[in-house]
Amino acid sequence: MNDVMNTVDAKPFWASQTIWSAIAVVGSSATGAWLAWQSSDMVAFGAALTALVGGLNAIVGRLRATRPIA
Repeated sequence: MNDVMNTVDAKPFWASQTIWSAIAVVGSSATGAWLAWQSSDMVAFGAALTALVGGLNAIVGRLRATRPIA
């Protein structure tokens, strides 16, 4: 039995709901960070950056999930 993920059976990148959700998070977080920066609200800016990093991590995680585990 092969323990390595078969990439043929992997869901296509753009068919993933995770990607679309992460893209929405990145976009809204970047906008929130920009608005917080413009209004000098560093607490909101930090929160928006945290959400932005979370969204980017979701995208990276989904990219890595399409590759076999080595």
